Amino acid sequence: MANGTTTDFVVLLRISTAKTGGIDSNGIAAQRRDINLFLQQQDNPRVIQEFVEVESGAAKERPVLEQAIKCCQKHRCPLLVQKVDRLTRDVETLGRLTKMKNIQLRIASLPNADNFQIHLYGILASQEREFISKRVRAGMREARERGVKFGNPKLAELNKIRKHEARIYAYENSELIKNLRSDGKTYRQICEFLNSSGIKTRTGKCFHPVQIHRILKRASEVSA
Repeated sequence: MANGTTTDFVVLLRISTAKTGGIDSNGIAAQRRDINLFLQQQDNPRVIQEFVEVESGAAKERPVLEQAIKCCQKHRCPLLVQKVDRLTRDVETLGRLTKMKNIQLRIASLPNADNFQIHLYGILASQEREFISKRVRAGMREARERGVKFGNPKLAELNKIRKHEARIYAYENSELIKNLRSDGKTYRQICEFLNSSGIKTRTGKCFHPVQIHRILKRASEVSA
């Protein structure tokens, strides 16, 4: 900007446990990727400080989160996270944060959401996680009753695992794609955007339009 004005942020990255080896789509690298994409859309963005927290999102005691909040209050700038559940998985904690008068929350995957919308989204996501968990447990119980044994290294079971991983990947990355679609971008334009940003598919390859379609379809199946 001509006057040198910056848009300041404090960034919070969170993982539940320290992970080593391989690429973790839920890990720090993926969070930085989405946050950087968000920052690219801002006017002259500047990260005042980045906090990395290794803690469960459902934990009541979150000292790193509290440090990040104090930093936001000191510099009078928003707290930026990748997704709502990276901020917290506890609805009560989320409610407290969104009601704080002196702090603004920004979610990279929900770039236009205000604090009220973030709180609402967190409630809906919590209910959805609970429903999915119940559905998975019920499905496994019914499968056991039919004599299905879990954990056997059979091809059919491996295929089920791969499909499950694909659905998880789709669920975690669909918000970014949905936002690009809502901006009027075609599947091919979305592919160009993701590929030019260095984002890879679940198998580490470049995106093609058919994969964008599959991600949106799988994400809708998880939510159905």
